[in-house]
Amino acid sequence: MVEQLTKNTVTELAKINEPVCISLYMPTHPAFPQRNENPVVFKNLLRDLRQQLISEHPDADHDTLLEPFEQLQEDEEFWTHQQNGLAVIGGADFFKVLRLPQAVSTRTFICSHPYLTPLIRITQAADNYQVLCLTRDTINLFEGNRDSLTEISLHPDVPKTKEEALGSELTPGDQTGFQQGFGAAGQRGDPYAHESGGNDKQAEIDIDRERYFRAVDKAVLEHHSRPSSLPLILAALPENQAFFREVTHNPFLQEQGVNPDLSNLDTDKLQQACWQLMSSHFNEQIEEMVQQFKESEHQGLASDKLADIEQAAETGRVATLLVEAHRLNVAKIDKYDASNEHPDMLEELVLTVIQHGGDIMVMPPQRLSTKTGAAAVYRF
Repeated sequence: MVEQLTKNTVTELAKINEPVCISLYMPTHPAFPQRNENPVVFKNLLRDLRQQLISEHPDADHDTLLEPFEQLQEDEEFWTHQQNGLAVIGGADFFKVLRLPQAVSTRTFICSHPYLTPLIRITQAADNYQVLCLTRDTINLFEGNRDSLTEISLHPDVPKTKEEALGSELTPGDQTGFQQGFGAAGQRGDPYAHESGGNDKQAEIDIDRERYFRAVDKAVLEHHSRPSSLPLILAALPENQAFFREVTHNPFLQEQGVNPDLSNLDTDKLQQACWQLMSSHFNEQIEEMVQQFKESEHQGLASDKLADIEQAAETGRVATLLVEAHRLNVAKIDKYDASNEHPDMLEELVLTVIQHGGDIMVMPPQRLSTKTGAAAVYRF
């Protein structure tokens, strides 16, 4: 029932157009006891949605539309596993539940298509990254940006432990090797070296670790890195860093990693260390995109005029739409005069670009020198 949020999720939702589509967003508390408030808030929002349906869509089948929402509200197991935000979107023929790594404002919408602005802000922001916390036996995956870092649920096909990955093929637990899991040479950074004379039990343990790391690498790439296209930072002890990098095929893995104490993880310190690595990558990406816009504008292949962008988007000409983050908070910019507000114009423009296969990049404030806070680079 619960799906992983990716750019493809937004693309698929953008294609939906139904007579009545319900979108519900709310922040959630992942930890006890605050998490007990989550279903209460959700129930209150459902009550408001029913009244809104009665008022705005009196002929719709209210019970059928709200039934999956109400079933979710009664699912105690679901409410014990939350992140920082929740999106629930449904209509007569579909129902999607998305746990969100970032908090979102409490909002409900009823219209002919899903309200996607919060999801676009999360999936298209230029400062997003993922962190793989790796020990010799377990993994955890986090998603973050310049301000926050949140653990996310692993796809069911990603092995969470070495036991899950290897099953009956795992070396028995009564086997012992070197204290740190590697020979002395391995501790210096060579994951395949062992002390003089070797150790058969240690060799078997290291082979298990290699096979486990290969399984993790393949599954994370397939189910997280490739769908999200986010940079991946490896958080691990130096010996595990070396071992994992020997076997990885993940093109999103960053050259530099971090070495936190995973036995007593401080997520605030981890976020600071990761953003220190990612900030230069982020600034380079932003500058590159701004420069591309300026060069394309001189060639007549870019514009910051929303009326022109709208026309180009409708004909599939927009390759990349740049939008300042705070503009998506408002999502009400008139296509002719930035001083006038026009409901949902910018959101509609974003949806049109996505529907025609264009990319969206959510930019930090003041990085676009345009009055509208939006700009587009055209394909042709």
